[in-house]
This record gives sequence, structure tokens and C-alpha cells, in this order.
Amino acid sequence: MVTVPDLVAVPGLGLRAVHVVDGPALRWVATSELPDPTPYLEGGELLLTTGLGTRGWSDQWTAYVGRLAAAGAAALGVGIGLTYDRLPEVLVAACREHGLTLVEVPRETPFVAVSRAAAELLQDQEAAATRLALDLQRRLTQAALGLDLRPLLERLAQLLDGTVALVHRDGEPEEGPFGAHPAFLDLGLVRAEVAGIRGQGLGAVSSTMQGQITTVVRPIGLAGRPEHYLAVALPSGAGDPQRSAIGTAAVLLSLAVERRAERRAAERRLRGRAIELLVGGDLRSAEVLLAAAEGAPSVPERLRVLRASGPDETRDDLLERLEDSGVLVGRVAGDLMAVVPPGLLASVVAVAADHGAAGLRAGLGRAVPAADAGRSAETAAHALDRTTAATPVRRWEDVADAGPLALIPPALGHEYAASLLGPLDPELRITLAAFLRHHGSRGAVADDLGVHRNTVRNRLAEIERLLGVDLDDPATRVSAWLALELDAES
Repeated sequence: MVTVPDLVAVPGLGLRAVHVVDGPALRWVATSELPDPTPYLEGGELLLTTGLGTRGWSDQWTAYVGRLAAAGAAALGVGIGLTYDRLPEVLVAACREHGLTLVEVPRETPFVAVSRAAAELLQDQEAAATRLALDLQRRLTQAALGLDLRPLLERLAQLLDGTVALVHRDGEPEEGPFGAHPAFLDLGLVRAEVAGIRGQGLGAVSSTMQGQITTVVRPIGLAGRPEHYLAVALPSGAGDPQRSAIGTAAVLLSLAVERRAERRAAERRLRGRAIELLVGGDLRSAEVLLAAAEGAPSVPERLRVLRASGPDETRDDLLERLEDSGVLVGRVAGDLMAVVPPGLLASVVAVAADHGAAGLRAGLGRAVPAADAGRSAETAAHALDRTTAATPVRRWEDVADAGPLALIPPALGHEYAASLLGPLDPELRITLAAFLRHHGSRGAVADDLGVHRNTVRNRLAEIERLLGVDLDDPATRVSAWLALELDAES
């Protein structure tokens, strides 16, 4: 950034700073003798004048300087030796009042020389910014050679003298914050900015200034929905080199995240295949496969199998959470399955329950030795079938303790009851239930229903005819009892 003091310091110009404030950067030099040149200013100019249009001014200086300050002028430069032998005191006072830098230009210094010097400074600044941007890009590229994102993020924080973090789509940090001043990064602001641009895809960028801190948030990724965002806090604003560095880092991070995602996808396929072999009874092959996978958990000696269903996004989130917890988890034939050791059971149940509100359902099979993982997978499927919105996670023990009826999925049970009892009217169903309740004693049924024994005998004969069964057969009685119980639950 070129400032007015930089221009004043140029040798040979002889400029004298009469009053200096921390104003806008110098963008150009303009010359005007108009009483009000502000319609021709864009902001950031050093306005040069000999004061020809201000001869005899006194009170007018305050309004003149006020207009220049409001227009965003960087400074006012007044030539000495033509209209004024020295700067009017009222002008100096007005510049102090409105916070405008005032420069005295000696008679022997042409205004064009001041303009040329400013142009050279601006040109040098642009060249320096280009060199800096290229240097930052080179250093960031060197830091992004591996799959580990930390070196790149740390290098970016160092080069920008700011604070950097890679955050998840929920705004929570996944890597970082890095930098000498972590407090610069307002994570609450980052979460809000991520939420604001999350639906806008990969092209969205957020830049917010609070006090002297500029916070930039931009998505990371090459295609699809962004899963990560780069968050940068800069204490001194973002110039062209800084913005270029952030853009370069975002591209490099996108490539690194994509490579990491591809690697993780391959590891997940491998783990899913290992779980498939395990529940299929091939413990040895599963152990060999996991031993070849870098960082994969081993098969515990004793385990439970978890099976989960629900929306894809919810299952993906559960998959990541369980992976981070060190659980062997993967997709098997489209289902999410995890191998849970005893020591992680409580935490896995808690994590799965946390996702219940998002539509996740999970069943935990019985605890078995590793060689019997298939049995745990089967019982996990039964437990999963018995989950509800009120009870999104069920263990096999919960189902088994509820009796054999709990093992039958509600829809299947209703269908079974309807097919078996369909031919019977309500009166015959009541008679059949009493017959089973009294273990086949027709006299007890008659007393229970308050009818004659012959009526009971005739009704039972009608039931046998309609259903094509023998009610004295124990298997028939079990089937009829099961159908009546399931019908009562539906």
C-alpha cells in the first residue's frame, strides 16, 4: 500500500507534510483549481492546487476541506509561491479539524513531477505485490506436497501473519486454528458465515470486517457439495497478495482434500469388505485384509455387530463419527455395519442415539466371539427391525427379553395374523381365544363365555372347518395363539 508519507519521502521533491493522519491509501494524484473538485474525485487522490480559485478565502476553507475529506481524498497538496507565500493558518486548522493530510509543495517542484513520482511508487507497489503473490504461491505449493493438510495451513497462517483453520460444513474446526494469534479467528462468526454460504456451492466467498480483523471464509472442494471451508482471520486487511494467497491455498486444499477423500473412500471399501468377510464366517481373511490397511482397527476378540439404516447424510455422519472413535465400520451391500468391542459399546450407543432425531435407526446384535460375528449380525438385523422413532437404538437383549413376539417385525406379524384369522368373525375369534386360554377345556370355555357346552362345540367345529385345522393339534394351537397375539398388537 502506497501512502502519502511514502510520496513525501521521495528525494528531490521537497514536499513537506504539514499535518499527517492515518488516512486512505494513495491511489493517484489529481490537480484542480476548482472551488469544489469533489465531483471529479474517486477517493484516494492527492489533490494538488496552487489556490488560484481560493484567493481571499477565510471561512470557506472549512467547508472545502470537509468536502475533500467526505469524498475520501488521501491528502491536499498546496503549491507555495504563486497564490500563497505560506499556507493559510485557517487551512491548516481546517485539515486538523476534518482529519485530512496536508502537504506543502515548494515553488520549484512541478506538479507533474509529483504525479510522476506517485505513478512510479504505485507501479513499484504493483510489481512488488505480484512478486509477493508469486512467492506466496510457491511457498504454499511446496507446503502442499503431502496428504497432511496441517503444513499447508500452518504455512498460510505464517505467510499472512494471521490465523487459519479448516472447518467442517457445520462450522466446527477440523484442522486448526493455526497462527500466532488464534483469538483473531471468531469461530462463532465463522459458523454463521458458513451457514450463510453453505447452499451457494463452491463459488461462494464470505468476507467480514470486525474492527481491525478481516475474516474470509471460502469453500473447499472440486465438485459437488462443499464438505469443508477455509477460514482466515487477517489483522491488517486483505490486499491483492493476501487474497491471491488465500485463493491459491483454497485450490491446493481442494486438491489435497480430494486426494484424501479418494484415499478414505478406498479405505472404506476395504473395511467394508473385511466386515463382509467377518460376518460371512471368514475371520482369517478379514484379519489379513485389515492388517494390510493402514490405520484400520483390528477385529476384537469379542464383539457386537451394529446395523444402521436411515437417510444417506445421517448414515454418512455416523460413519465418520464412528471412524473417528476407532470403531471398525463400513458399508456392506448398502447397509452400514460396525464391529463394536465391549469397551466402546456405551459411546457407540450414545453416538447412534444422537442421530435418532435425524432419522437414524440402529440395532445391536448379541455379544459373541469374533468367529461368531455372523450370529451377531443376524440378531442385529432383528433388533433393527424393532426400532421406532421413540426408540431409535435397540439391543438384541431388549428384543429377546420381550419374548418371541418381539422377534417378528410388526408388518409381517400383522400380515400373518390377517391371513390365518381372516375367515373368522369376531364371535369365533373370541371363542378361539377362550379355548386356547383354557387349554382346550370346552366346559371352562362355556363357563367363561356364558354359553351352552354344545354352542362351544359347534363354534369350535366351525373354526376347524373354516381354517382347515385340528384344534387338538399342539402345533395348531401355537399358531393360533401367535396369530391372536399379533392381531391384538396391530
